[in-house]
Amino acid sequence: MKLNNIDRQQLIDLITSFHRVSALVVGDVCLDRYIFGEPIRLSREAPVPVLEWRREYALPGAASNPALNLASLGAQVSLVGVVGDDSAAVELRELLDKHGVDSSHLVSSPERRTTEKTRILAEGLLSLPQQVARVDKVDREPLRSHQISDLNKNIKNKASEADVILVSDYRVGVVNPEVISSCLEASQYLDIPILVDSQGELSRFKGYKCIRCNRREAERSLGHKLETEADFEYVLPQAAKYLECDWLVVTRDSNGISAYSQDTGYVHVPGEKVTVVDVVGAGDTVIAVLALVMALGGDVATASFLANKAASLVVQKLGNACVSQHDLLQSLR
Repeated sequence: MKLNNIDRQQLIDLITSFHRVSALVVGDVCLDRYIFGEPIRLSREAPVPVLEWRREYALPGAASNPALNLASLGAQVSLVGVVGDDSAAVELRELLDKHGVDSSHLVSSPERRTTEKTRILAEGLLSLPQQVARVDKVDREPLRSHQISDLNKNIKNKASEADVILVSDYRVGVVNPEVISSCLEASQYLDIPILVDSQGELSRFKGYKCIRCNRREAERSLGHKLETEADFEYVLPQAAKYLECDWLVVTRDSNGISAYSQDTGYVHVPGEKVTVVDVVGAGDTVIAVLALVMALGGDVATASFLANKAASLVVQKLGNACVSQHDLLQSLR
């Protein structure tokens, strides 16, 4: 499909309709912390820089980030996941609620730690802060049966109010076979689209309406090298058939997005020429836009075009960033 067939006014009408969508996000949630310091010398204890603290802040991360992007774009959003009974969970809930994401259906478990990822950045020497280390607090133990039961109950309750379900799989345990099936069954029963953004094995999500991954994840799951345009155009239709999905969307870093659907065929959206500050969370922005366009009945070419525009905006910001409806509309000018 030719991208020049996409009408600008139709894009504007679509974006300004995002507020009509109610979305349910299910997945691995976490709290992302950012600590900034100015390098003052090398440590005498080890060959590492000593940073003098300057500032710090926290943002919702992992599955929380597509939820924030959906809310920033105007949708009504509920989030289902698992957090601990700890201060990080309290902070995460407060941040989500502050940004318009309903956190009331997060499962709180005293047996589990809330995932935290702390990034330490040096600033002052170069034009942009440089990450020097990351410390993760992650509970990788499988969920217990009662936690899975609570998750599935919340999924069923919130899905009944949703126009679309988005599953965000960061491979920390929430997106297990039971939850994958529960989400799919809810979407089929309610006849609403379901999308997944997974860092894991894509075949676990057979039957989902849209599967999004990056090029490396696609190569690992599909067993094919994706290097040339011909590779993508040949592999994606076969992979979509194998995965039983309506849309297969592969992000390609600075080379944009390649996608396939049976209705539209293969489409490639070239990358935007922008100054990249941080690519963290760009995939979350992509899946959020795909979910909104699919919920409103748009096609994969339109969805990929807008998702590419949105991602080009967030990579110009540091850390987990969101795109607003206003920013996306401005990018079409």
